[in-house]
Amino acid sequence: MTLMSFWYGISGDEVDMNNYGKAILEYYTSFGAERNALGMPKNLDRDGVLHFYGGFFDLLAVLVNKVSPFETYTTRHILNAWVGVLGIWYTGKICIRFSGYRTATLAAWLMFLAPFFLGHAMNNPKDIPFATAYIAGIYYFIRFYDRLPGVKWKDYIAPVMALAIAIDIRVAGILLIPFMGVYYVLNQVFHPAGRKGLKQVVLPLMAIAVCGYFGASLLWPYALQNPLLHPLKALSELSNFKVSIDQMYNGHRIPSPELPASYLLKNFIITNTYILLAGILLFFALMPFRKRNRYTAGVLFLIFVTFFPLFYIIYKHSNVYHAWRHVLFIFPGAAALSALGLGYLMDLIKAKKVRVFVSMLIIAGFLEPAYFIIKTFPDTITYYNGMVGGTKAAYYNYEMDYYYNSVREAADWFIKNELPKIPKTDTVIVGSNAEHILSVYFKDYPNLSVEYVRFHERSMRKWDYGIFHRALIREKVLQSQSWMIDGKLYAATIEGLPLCVVFKRVSYKDIQAFELVRQGKAEQAYPYFQEYRNIDPMNEIVDTVLSSFYTPAGQPQKELRLYGKGQQ
Repeated sequence: MTLMSFWYGISGDEVDMNNYGKAILEYYTSFGAERNALGMPKNLDRDGVLHFYGGFFDLLAVLVNKVSPFETYTTRHILNAWVGVLGIWYTGKICIRFSGYRTATLAAWLMFLAPFFLGHAMNNPKDIPFATAYIAGIYYFIRFYDRLPGVKWKDYIAPVMALAIAIDIRVAGILLIPFMGVYYVLNQVFHPAGRKGLKQVVLPLMAIAVCGYFGASLLWPYALQNPLLHPLKALSELSNFKVSIDQMYNGHRIPSPELPASYLLKNFIITNTYILLAGILLFFALMPFRKRNRYTAGVLFLIFVTFFPLFYIIYKHSNVYHAWRHVLFIFPGAAALSALGLGYLMDLIKAKKVRVFVSMLIIAGFLEPAYFIIKTFPDTITYYNGMVGGTKAAYYNYEMDYYYNSVREAADWFIKNELPKIPKTDTVIVGSNAEHILSVYFKDYPNLSVEYVRFHERSMRKWDYGIFHRALIREKVLQSQSWMIDGKLYAATIEGLPLCVVFKRVSYKDIQAFELVRQGKAEQAYPYFQEYRNIDPMNEIVDTVLSSFYTPAGQPQKELRLYGKGQQ
């Protein structure tokens, strides 16, 4: 995974999170004098919420970048991949505890060959570190509890650190505190031989909770201002996050607060592999017939920590988007349950030939995602299974590469193939709806000026080259493929369909026309619009304006509504 990370691009959140990590470091090295980490400037924090995140991973990345021989984001991706490996490792540790090395091996392959998880593991600085801290916290808590009452002081270190780090990445890690009580109850009910008195567990668990909760504030500047209340305030703010991001779902763009209750669960099902889903179904089908043992409470606890958060978020109708990445922390648990289910099936089979046959079926189940990963690397995150017709069919109906990974391929092509044609004395404008990422790729080229341009406003803005990603492009434009406008130089594709496209402007007549419209000279603008449409007949902006140019009586409109004005 370390080697694979070198090919992944900067993700949508990474620029902001990298700046936040720098601000945290500046806060501590200035002994609190530099206070950007308590409220980042708008140009560095578009949503105004970064200070509500702990930033543990981002601070670590900034520190490692001080000594790393690699470029900033390459280093971040290496660290991200290592954290993903840690998530697989802790999942394996839980599986070994409950079922043995065979189950752990299955879980490791289920996670590594899960294209959605694998893609996020390379460049997602929020959800992957939290997923790893979450599953590590669960593992260390189970181990700690099972050692009670004979624990030593060093037994507290790992669960306290895991809890503190989880909260210091995403404040939702606080959930691990009440979850400890759930494990106690499950043990009392399902493991009578291992029952522990309330007095035996209350003080040790309280010690973990208190130390982990307040420990999270040590490297989190906002929480450090009020270690008791600020984490709770951050939890409240992020639980009621007001941002609205249009999402492609079932063939329609829907504002994220209005997404139906089916959104999370359906996305989980259609973006996971058949072998993983089959394992989960087998687990729930076979688990009731398993004999109760000392690990039954632990397995039930794993079910709870995996699925309770998912269904609670659905019940609360929380604002989620980008498929199910906000609940990626449940994936290690889901993979462990799937591995247990596959293991339960193998345990049922006594005939050697049948066991070999089932083993071959399981191996075959891994081949499909493995082939997809090889074929689409590094855009593995675009995986959709056959329930929605695969990735090619899902392209028109669901989100695809919402984290902008493919922008790197387009930028690399531009630097290699088009930039050498531009005189160094000339300054050209590159318009993009991924400007915050593209600016990083082009930072070493002073003759490239990158500006933010919404795709549906491209005819109203000046740019010489355009690098446009499919994110937020309207569904009708995507489905008609009319966004493949004239002037296309290159496209980063998946299954032959464009994710990010490089354009060269074919004419400036559209800008001139819109400028005349702004001046109230709509009639004079008409021939410019006509001339531009002759050059770029697929441009839906100009086409829409021309279709509304005349009144029903055939007279020119005195005023034209500027297409797309005020829209996202």
